[in-house]
Amino acid sequence: MQTVHHDTPILRAWRLFAGVLAVSAVLALPQVAQAGGDPFGVYANVGTAPGQLLAAPQKDVSPLATALPTAWKDEPLSLMQLSALALHDNPRTRVAWETLRGQAAALGVAESAAWPTLNLNVPLTRVRSVNSAGTAQPAENTLQPNLSLSWLLWDFGQSQAAVNAAQAQLNAARFTQNATVQSILADVRQAYYQLLGDRALIESYGQALHSAQAALDAAQARLRAGQATIADVYQAKASVAAARATLLAAQQTVASDEGALANAVGLPLGTSLKLAPLDLKVSPKLRDSVQQLMQQALDVNPGLQSTRADVTAARAELRAAQRSGLPTLTLGATQSWTLRQHWAPTRQYSIGLTVSVPLFSGFKRHYQTAQARSALAEAQANLATDAQSTRLAVWQDYYAFRSASAALPSARAQLDNAKQALAAVQAQYRVGLATMQNLLAAQAALTSARVAVTRDAINSYQSLSNLSAAIGTLTPPQGGLDGR
Repeated sequence: MQTVHHDTPILRAWRLFAGVLAVSAVLALPQVAQAGGDPFGVYANVGTAPGQLLAAPQKDVSPLATALPTAWKDEPLSLMQLSALALHDNPRTRVAWETLRGQAAALGVAESAAWPTLNLNVPLTRVRSVNSAGTAQPAENTLQPNLSLSWLLWDFGQSQAAVNAAQAQLNAARFTQNATVQSILADVRQAYYQLLGDRALIESYGQALHSAQAALDAAQARLRAGQATIADVYQAKASVAAARATLLAAQQTVASDEGALANAVGLPLGTSLKLAPLDLKVSPKLRDSVQQLMQQALDVNPGLQSTRADVTAARAELRAAQRSGLPTLTLGATQSWTLRQHWAPTRQYSIGLTVSVPLFSGFKRHYQTAQARSALAEAQANLATDAQSTRLAVWQDYYAFRSASAALPSARAQLDNAKQALAAVQAQYRVGLATMQNLLAAQAALTSARVAVTRDAINSYQSLSNLSAAIGTLTPPQGGLDGR
């Protein structure tokens, strides 16, 4: 008697799957053999022996910096414009933002624990058996779709603690982004004032060179008139050479400063930046006391706020670790179908509650709790350290500003006196009442006074910028730049 097997949809699906699998295996065998035990080619870029120079990976063609806007190329740029460019173009802002987005996604992962999970499994099997007499039985194909639902109903606050920890970490990431933004702005301010100061120094050194050349011309004129010696000329020439060398060195420093400012903004190095000169006659002021500024820093500094959020996250993680040994209540439900060749389809349903009670895990939960407790203590210690360092930074920057701003009026008075002294010595030298040494000394005193005014003014602005960064504000403290 001959048995006839009908070509059912299950059988056709099984044959198609088996055929695709067989063809894939046949096509893959030569590649596996050729790969020499490396079917995925992971060793392709690591060389064949030690000590080899490896080729660089393909370069990233994504732009690393943007150009200066066309509308801004022919006008002096303000600090506000440079800051806006930095926030848009500096890659550190993108890194901080993507980190923040990733932490927001982590919060979504933690909140997903409150929702049920639904899974569909579709196993397809083909069974063929042989009886004790050695006779093969007809093959049987079975399709068993299974739909299962699992819902965690109660876990004594474990999942909520995880959500709280993720929320605290998201807050920390938000404050970290703020700290990154403020750090970028502080870098721009520092580079901006440094460049302006060094450009002002070039002007001072240029005036010094002009004065040295005037002294040389006067010495040569008096030598021709028989009223000076050749020694005066040589001294004047040496002064001109020294002034020119100082000017050339300052010009190289300015070129370096321009690169630092372009890098802080996020522009390509070599970008030509036109800046309005800083008014050195205006002195920045500060009305708040150091105690007020330190308290303001403790309240608003984003780095300190991020560390506080780390403490909150560590505390929530400790609660989750402490509750990991408590029971959990889960709702489970399944519905499955069985489609077996030669048999009628069947369906199965189930629903129930599961109470899971952790009894022993090899002291794993004990050490997890101890680890979380130590992490909390570490976060609290980091908070105390950051608070102390923040107070110290505010204290030092406050008195650095006070020192520079207090020295500025004296430097300006010294500059006025040096100008008058040089004019008097020049007049005396022309009539033979002063020596070349007197003239060169007066010129050096005037150059030193000009440099002192410039440096004290720039130090005032830079220390004020450092103070605002230590406090954690985007703008300088109250009254900082109004000049009143």
